[in-house]
Amino acid sequence: MRDATGLTGVREKKPLHFSLGFTLGLLFIFLCTQAQAQSIAVIKSHDIEPFNQALAGFVSACDSHITEYNLRGSEREGRDVIKRIIATRPKFIVAIGPLAAQIAKEGGQDIPVVFFMVPNPHKQGLEGKNIAGISLEVPIETQFAMYKSIVPTLKTVGVIYDPEKTGAMIAQAGVVAEKLGLQLLAAPATSQKAVPAAWRSILGKIDALWMVPDDTVVTPESFQFLSLAAFENNLPFMAVSDIFVEVGALASLSPDYTDVGRQGCQLVTEVQSNRLSLKEVNVVPPAKVNLSINLKTASKIGLTPPPEIIQAASKVYR
Repeated sequence: MRDATGLTGVREKKPLHFSLGFTLGLLFIFLCTQAQAQSIAVIKSHDIEPFNQALAGFVSACDSHITEYNLRGSEREGRDVIKRIIATRPKFIVAIGPLAAQIAKEGGQDIPVVFFMVPNPHKQGLEGKNIAGISLEVPIETQFAMYKSIVPTLKTVGVIYDPEKTGAMIAQAGVVAEKLGLQLLAAPATSQKAVPAAWRSILGKIDALWMVPDDTVVTPESFQFLSLAAFENNLPFMAVSDIFVEVGALASLSPDYTDVGRQGCQLVTEVQSNRLSLKEVNVVPPAKVNLSINLKTASKIGLTPPPEIIQAASKVYR
């Protein structure tokens, strides 16, 4: 019996075998493509411990296929990496650190981007309908509330800042302080050389000195000057990181880097399941923060922190 092509029954099987093999091949390619589409490309700005902790937290929480890229601080490497990532079409790009976040935003095309370990992301332009992330800044209200617990007599908080760098943050801090029954006394300094004069303008008028993440003010030289000046005047010095607490500042509140990574995974998961959209998320604060306190410094300035504060601290330097 012949079909319309005039081929015998035996010959009819050859196109069938070819068609089946071709279909299986297409199916294999499709499945591989789908597997790639469900993957997550993780870009790390540098190979430094805080970024590694955040990456470890992300990997431990996410069960997706993850491909890691390390930019080693190089923009050129970043441009090459983003091209390779675009070619694989991952479901998400996760950026750890400022450089990675900028590279992902500028070159990631329409691939959703989630970033973390980035200070002041709004100022760096990390906004848009296809990008969201976790800020490194601990909410000001959280900081001031904790500092009031550490120093029960706290009334006036002094801060030295560069208006160009952290002016918006200081304006917000003034509003928050007032809500908590505090006064914020802010002294501008547009250069590192201006820090001593700014300090003298608030000396004798404050109950504690607050450090903000401002790279005009936070330099090794300025920290050494302010730390010694606060110590000599028996003033609590509230820093931005436990690194400063270890070498003499009284206390700090900083993000738990490993938990920031886990929080990043949760954000990716909720967007993938359509429970959230990146546009709705924008930028959120870290969910978990760590308190560090230096009891040796507290003793030298005549302060006795409440026992519950010491118990709550993640790091206690004695």
